[in-house]
Amino acid sequence: MLYKLLPGLLWLQGYTAHTLRQDVVSGLVIGVMLIPQSMGYAVLAGLPPEFGLYASIFPPLLYALLGTSNKISIGPVALDAILILSGLSVLAEPGSDQYLKLAIELTLLVGLIQFLFGLLRFGFIVNFLSYPVVVGYTSAAAVIIIGSQLQSLTGLHVESANVLDLAYQLLIHISDWHGVTIGIAVASLLFIFFCKRLVPKSPNALILLVGTMLLSGLFHAGQAGVDVINSVPAGFPALRVPDIDFARLGELLPVAFTVALMGFVGTMSICKSQESPKDKRSVQPNQELIALGLANALGAMFRSFPVSASFSRSAALRDSGALTQVSAIISSALIAITVVFLTPLFTDYPLPKAVLSAIIVMSVLGLFKYKEMKILFRQDRKEFLILLVTFVITLLLGVQQGLLVGVAVSLMLVIYNSTTPHMTELGKIDGEDLYRNIHRFESISVRKDLLIFRFDAPLYFANKDFFKSRLYSMIKRRPEGALKAVIMDAQAMSSIDSTSLIMLESVIENLREQGVQLYLVSLIGPVRDTLTHSTALREYVLSEHMFPQITDAVLYIDQGISSRAAIAKQSNAAKARRR
Repeated sequence: MLYKLLPGLLWLQGYTAHTLRQDVVSGLVIGVMLIPQSMGYAVLAGLPPEFGLYASIFPPLLYALLGTSNKISIGPVALDAILILSGLSVLAEPGSDQYLKLAIELTLLVGLIQFLFGLLRFGFIVNFLSYPVVVGYTSAAAVIIIGSQLQSLTGLHVESANVLDLAYQLLIHISDWHGVTIGIAVASLLFIFFCKRLVPKSPNALILLVGTMLLSGLFHAGQAGVDVINSVPAGFPALRVPDIDFARLGELLPVAFTVALMGFVGTMSICKSQESPKDKRSVQPNQELIALGLANALGAMFRSFPVSASFSRSAALRDSGALTQVSAIISSALIAITVVFLTPLFTDYPLPKAVLSAIIVMSVLGLFKYKEMKILFRQDRKEFLILLVTFVITLLLGVQQGLLVGVAVSLMLVIYNSTTPHMTELGKIDGEDLYRNIHRFESISVRKDLLIFRFDAPLYFANKDFFKSRLYSMIKRRPEGALKAVIMDAQAMSSIDSTSLIMLESVIENLREQGVQLYLVSLIGPVRDTLTHSTALREYVLSEHMFPQITDAVLYIDQGISSRAAIAKQSNAAKARRR
């Protein structure tokens, strides 16, 4: 029962000194990454930097007990930060007391939504976000995040409607850019770039943060007009359950649902991408929802903002040799020490905001999925169109709107594909007893007196008219009076509904009037059950019109032999279930 309530404890079974050493090393690596990242993402979300530090201490501790993955790093992420900023900035001024209050309420709501979804076993909702939507959405979010940092990188603040307008406004006011800030930003970007190339495993962001703080304090960057962070509270905030403003609940819920969904989708994407057949335990989506939900709810009580898994930190966690979530406890301890003992240093050694912006920009570059876009463009133009629509709408209208439109377009494509499935005519490959698509093979024979076709989808009310029109179109291509029989290969048809049964009955009667018989082959058990239980079609399909293979139907049509027809007529409910 204890392991069921706290799945994280399972990783402690057989825990050794070697495992502890690996976890300590990886925990220190992730902690070093988290200090600058968490502060930067908090600023990106329109919050004080300490909110990011708190989010890196308390939620990961609870996830370590409740989560089912040992391969992800939970904490602040850029995508959540931009969702928070875009959703809350229309309700309050970023950085204001009201904004901070809304952010804490939002964190609690996100946690409650994820926890409730986990209890209701809604882990399957991750399937509603298709790969093109996620790629288009995250790529657009990367552009928005980078654009949102341009003001801090240039030292110029302008009003803008979206990231494109922001870039335009900054360009036409290029003469107002702050020279010292530009110098700090360019130097920071180049430092991280070359460190990643030359010493990729070095804690470049932390080195940059400490180094620029020292230089800023020595040369008084704040007095030179550089925007700096010179006050970060020491110690931990008091534990407090946030008060939810029910008057504004309706405005917060759409943002909360978006953050909760994207946080879970991102976490599961990382979990699934790192799964291996050698893993002792599989990730449980519903338990992940519960773990994330309670982690966020706890974070809200300590002035945190929503957390989820990070792509970059999870990769670093794996590369540094982490074996369990004990590494998260180590990283949380390191950040806790920083909060208690090191934050007073910001007063004498202020941190230029341009440095945090540079760290954010270099961290989110990987979210722009250019290679994936290129592959999808070559592979499937329809899905690339979904990606493009999601990308453009997200850029122009916002992250929430882009996500909703992307999901809507994906569902529309699913509906379209479902109502217009693949349906093709088959012919006999020369010298073989094989029937294949006539458009894919050259040496293939087609008889004028036989029409053989395959329908590759469930037959139901939404595609019955497509089925009927395509079938009649194939029939019309035969010379008048030549056609004697139609054979339907239904091996890919997983089900048939009552509406389609009525349609099929009318097609059979129509063909009979023309002297043409319809034969059904390769029906799976559940479809045979439906047909044989149908009052209208039972006698028809059982009277030598249903065969196990196309060759059996052709043999019956040509010679009247039906030696294997009994196989196709099996319709016992128990046997159908076993199949």
